[in-house]
Amino acid sequence: MSSSQIPLSLPHETSFARVDFMTAPCNEAAVRQMDLWPGWPHAVMALVGPEGSGKSHLASDWAARAGARRFTPQMPADSLAGGDPAPVLIEDADRGAYAEDTVLHVYNWVRETGQTLLLTARTAPTRWPVRLPDLRSRLSTVPVMEIGPPDDTLLALLLAKLFADRQLAVAPDVVTYLLPRMERRFDFAHRLVALMDSRALSSKRALTIPLARDCLESLASGL
Repeated sequence: MSSSQIPLSLPHETSFARVDFMTAPCNEAAVRQMDLWPGWPHAVMALVGPEGSGKSHLASDWAARAGARRFTPQMPADSLAGGDPAPVLIEDADRGAYAEDTVLHVYNWVRETGQTLLLTARTAPTRWPVRLPDLRSRLSTVPVMEIGPPDDTLLALLLAKLFADRQLAVAPDVVTYLLPRMERRFDFAHRLVALMDSRALSSKRALTIPLARDCLESLASGL
């Protein structure tokens, strides 16, 4: 393959603007609950949904509105002590990147300072493999805002947004072709659009139904 044929992985910007979030039956209850802040029923809330379902999108919008501080696995437990108290966001809280005693410290700090904590995860806190009894007890009381699996309407909107984020023009008939043939998962839609982008670039082909068919077959065979 010549250098002119090597597909370049060019950066693309994903829009996290609230206006670009796609509300549908599978997520409208979670959206309504998120919008209740600062009137949440509990100081700690969990936003739960499949990978690629828009948790980061909603959480980013909330963090901007709330002036929240993003807590990362690299931050020490006492890092919240400096500065004025503010709401806190912990993303992917179920993936084992955070020390349990650190999460417990953040939880307690939020309650003591009268702030709010938003946790995002793929599953509800009661399903996390937590060993620390005090943390497990506290997480069992956390209300869950859940995003469910996508329907056809949302999948069509998601595909359109993912193509637009990559500045790719795609005809409506391509999306119509994809919908009944693709897996009904948010993460699959992300992988499919990324593969179609890469294949179109490397082969200098337009985003057509034959290209879509090739990509679906590749994903189905694990290539």
